Amino acid sequence: MIDPDQEHRLAAALRSADRAERDRAMHELHDRLGRPLFQLCLRITCDAALAEDARQEAFVDLLRGIGSFRGDARLSTWLFRIAIRAASRVRGRRQAGQAVRLDDHTPVGNDDPVARSIERENATRLLAAIDRLPAPQRVVLGLASLQGMAHAEIAAVLGIPVGTVGSRLHEARERLRAALDPP
Repeated sequence: MIDPDQEHRLAAALRSADRAERDRAMHELHDRLGRPLFQLCLRITCDAALAEDARQEAFVDLLRGIGSFRGDARLSTWLFRIAIRAASRVRGRRQAGQAVRLDDHTPVGNDDPVARSIERENATRLLAAIDRLPAPQRVVLGLASLQGMAHAEIAAVLGIPVGTVGSRLHEARERLRAALDPP
């Protein structure tokens, strides 16, 4: 992640009249947060291509809205909120009943072709199970599992009580366990 001082510097650079400075700040944000944002969007959309679309929309929305960023929250927190909204919009455009899918560029982490195939199959099953969760549970699960955010951080990103984060996360994990455990 990015420390608060760097975020303050990046927010100022994004507001700069100097295009080169804005571009450098955007590249730095993308380098540092692009993958975590993609992973979060993937957990919301359950589709690699849609997750990439959502991530790109989030960065565009960031640029469009940076003038309204008041600095009440961290820049990264604000960007995660933007990404959640973008992913929800993109997911809403997905056709009902469309199969969950990973693309060939979605990393699964193994060089052995057989193991990679098994990992991809397991990842697809997991995404399908996540896809069946209610949106609030998908979002909390994505922030906790992939971003490693503490309950208080998630509460700040979503603007909900910490106890609600805990209950949504617990329910999401229970539903996933039930969906993925063999009968």
